[in-house]
Formats: sequence, C-alpha cells, structure tokens
Amino acid sequence: MKRRAVALFLALTILIVPASAVFAANEYVIDEVVIEPKDPILATVVALGPGFLVHGWGQFYSENYKMGLMFTGLEILSIGAMTFGVIQNTNPEMLGIYGGNEDEVRRGGALVFGFGIAVFIGTWLADIALAGPAAEQYNKEHNLEFRLQQESYAPSLMYTYNY
Repeated sequence: MKRRAVALFLALTILIVPASAVFAANEYVIDEVVIEPKDPILATVVALGPGFLVHGWGQFYSENYKMGLMFTGLEILSIGAMTFGVIQNTNPEMLGIYGGNEDEVRRGGALVFGFGIAVFIGTWLADIALAGPAAEQYNKEHNLEFRLQQESYAPSLMYTYNY
C-alpha cells in the first residue's frame, strides 16, 4: 500500500510539474545587475598584496578571468619547477638517470630552480603591471567612469566613489 501511494504521488508530480511549467512560461523574470566601475589603483594594490600568494588576483578583481587563470597556472608551474629544482639539487643520486655526474645534476637543479623563481616573480610583476589597465578596460567596455571625489574634511585620506 505504501509503495502504491508513493508511486501515485510521483506520477502526479511528474504530470503536474510540466503542466505548471507551461503556464508559467509566459512570465518573464528580469534580473537587474548593478555593474560598478573598477578602481585601477585598487586593482594594482590587490595584485601587489594578495596577488603575491595567488597570481592573477588583480585580473580577477578586474574580471579578466582568462588572464587571471593564465597567471595562476603559470604560478603553479613555477612552484612545480622550483620544487623539482630543489629535489634535483638536494638529491642528485635520485635523478641520476639523466646521466652525468652529481655536480652536473646539482647544477641542472639550480638552473631549474632559478627558472621557477624567474617565472614566479615575472608573473607576479606582470599581474601588478596589467591589473590597472585591465580595470580601465573593464570600465571602458561597460561605459563606466571611475572618479575619486575628495571629502572636504580629510582630503588626503578619505575618498568616496562617484559614478
């Protein structure tokens, strides 16, 4: 009896839900999205501070997700290269399959580590340099104007957004 009741409930649900969807199809729901302008200075500061830990953070703030993901991916690759370089430099006998003596393997590990450091710092600096222009490009694409308006009582410290 319980199974029949559950089966009847499911059958009615399957029949009623599509019918209600047909009647509700004529209703339109419009989501209002408020788009605010992006601050180029804040984008650069975000890329400078938290962007050191996760490269591309300034691009994510500016909603340039492709570039942000590219910087994050390059950061992960650079950390992998640095890790491999450290392992190769500290345990050269482990990677002796490459041939050469231990000194050459250690030198190769130092080069791989240096390459990882260069890519790590390069992507971080590129994020810092490109975050401000990405915010300006976002504002231009969405026809937004970002202006700082100074407050009267503390002109050097307090700013308000005016858009």
